[in-house]
Amino acid sequence: MSCECSRPARHVIDQFLDALEHDPGSLVHQDWMEGHVLISSFMMQSAPAVAKILMAALPRYVSGDARKALLESLLYLSGGDSDELVAQCQEVIVRGAWIFLEEISSGRSVAGASYAFEILEALDEDEWVSMARSQFADFLPTELLAPDHR
Repeated sequence: MSCECSRPARHVIDQFLDALEHDPGSLVHQDWMEGHVLISSFMMQSAPAVAKILMAALPRYVSGDARKALLESLLYLSGGDSDELVAQCQEVIVRGAWIFLEEISSGRSVAGASYAFEILEALDEDEWVSMARSQFADFLPTELLAPDHR
């Protein structure tokens, strides 16, 4: 599979995993997928494969900037403008829905809990979203607790 930049698609995930190991702070709030996995909110063919790799990496990185970068990236992949590719990404990501509820309930990071909550919302996991709002409200920002948030 090729990347949108004409290199093998594997280069994107290799660079991401290298940064997770050596400089995870560089990935937080950096649109590392732009031009490779996403163009604006339009997903490229590599998006579902990237979602699989990110989900596989998530249990290894339990805190800090690396975890935030993974959750933020998964949030980008849980919605978008390419219906078929979004559905494929969501199919991968929803298998780990329990990980997102654990992230919210852990109290490790407000940013991580926020990303996890918004992923559950994007996946239309209403039961999990409701549980997070009712049982783990102390770990979420107030603006996410409003019933009409979405």
